[in-house]
Amino acid sequence: MGWRGTLRTINSVARAAEKEVQRQHKQNLKLQISEDAADAVLVWEQHIKNLMTIHTNLDDSINWQEVLISDPPQKNQPSVLHRNPIIPKVKSFEPSILDFLSGGTEKRKAKLISAYKAAKEKDAEEDIKSNNKFELEFSEWKNDVDMASRLIAGDISAFREVIDEMMDVFAKDLIGSKINFSFDENLIHAEADVHSDEIIPSFRRKQLASGKLSETKMPIGQFNEIYQDYVASVSIKIAGDLFHITPLDEVYVTCKSRMLNTQTGHQESKPILSVKFVRDTFRGLDLEYIDPSDSLNNFIHNMDFKKAKGFLPVDALI
Repeated sequence: MGWRGTLRTINSVARAAEKEVQRQHKQNLKLQISEDAADAVLVWEQHIKNLMTIHTNLDDSINWQEVLISDPPQKNQPSVLHRNPIIPKVKSFEPSILDFLSGGTEKRKAKLISAYKAAKEKDAEEDIKSNNKFELEFSEWKNDVDMASRLIAGDISAFREVIDEMMDVFAKDLIGSKINFSFDENLIHAEADVHSDEIIPSFRRKQLASGKLSETKMPIGQFNEIYQDYVASVSIKIAGDLFHITPLDEVYVTCKSRMLNTQTGHQESKPILSVKFVRDTFRGLDLEYIDPSDSLNNFIHNMDFKKAKGFLPVDALI
């Protein structure tokens, strides 16, 4: 093969290699687009799910009746942990003919006594730590029992203290901008400023057979129903947390959202859902599987919702 043939062969191999590189690039790009599309769809689906399942993440429950009758912490006995190994040696100490190897009997005895004193000091330190821990635990127990007694008696100030202490439970981004609580004897009314419907995506996402991402406008009916489930989920979440941290048998939850006042042309915060939740009925719900909006039919509530129009303002129950 002459040099021209060699060059042609080299060029042919180079062109084939270039085509393979281009093919691999296109394949990798297609895979990347497909992966990006799948991720985008997953993010969209997870956001929708999070909005509709806020109620499934409740705070830990406190049984105030059990707290009221709980036993006080017990004070530990004085510590002898460090002295125990030395005490038998002290009691059984006797002079030995081999004492001269360790400096004499008195020196060996003094060393043993010194070790006992050091162990006694360590035990005293353990006692101080134990007593401090006991005093702290006893103080906490006393405060808890006192709080339980006040709550069960319907002390409004006790309810305020518990709510204030647990406000971080309600300070969740998805719930809304703020929650106000009003109190009366054996009654709590939570008013939540939930997010407007802008928290709902106005589009739907799906991955095409080609692997590419498709975004289409969400039908208004689906959009409104998702927002309805979000608002209902918020109300259930708030009620569940209140049942978990107070002994009340009933709580009221009102959700407000900013809506257009057609008379003034301004956005105003208006109630769109108000519910009277009852503990016994609430306890019977399987929160993992309920439809938030449908579950409201288990309780007295005010809600004016149309699939085509969404929420209209309502009066709070109280």
